[in-house]
Amino acid sequence: MADRRPIQQAHERTFVEHFLEWFNRTHRCGFHVIEEPNPPEAVISTTRTTRWVEVTTAFWNQAYARDLYSYATPGEEHKPIGKGPCRGMDQEFAKSFVSVLKKKLEKRSYVPWRDRFGPGYLIVPIKHPWFDRMAVQEMKEVWKTSVVTDIGCFRSVYIAFPSLGNIRFYRWPIKSV
Repeated sequence: MADRRPIQQAHERTFVEHFLEWFNRTHRCGFHVIEEPNPPEAVISTTRTTRWVEVTTAFWNQAYARDLYSYATPGEEHKPIGKGPCRGMDQEFAKSFVSVLKKKLEKRSYVPWRDRFGPGYLIVPIKHPWFDRMAVQEMKEVWKTSVVTDIGCFRSVYIAFPSLGNIRFYRWPIKSV
């Protein structure tokens, strides 16, 4: 199997860049990357503060993730998702999203970063071919019924999704929806 790490790293770096561009513009600050320890993807700083950013992707399902990564990875044979019919896509995606988010919020390996720089920012790029308001509603429903032990490593979680040719960010309410 070809090495997917460079593709994943480029994907994560791109979302850190998009996030910082949006965050700096929205909050009128000047964060920039000072280190890429991986994990987290980036340590960011202004003249007054230092924070950190982690990126994790929520895919519609594992087959879709394999399709996208195999297509993007040089030297790897493309493994398309296959033919439909596809049913319950939003429900399947919502469960995937909550699973990915839960793992990050409960992950103890971020504690040293939290203790050093304070809580970080978690960016969750959305990879769902028909992502829309209905999918968000389903995400909220599944999130509401989930049991999550947030250990406080992230100050904010943002979902990132394409909209009108741009990447949009939406702050995901960790505590309750």
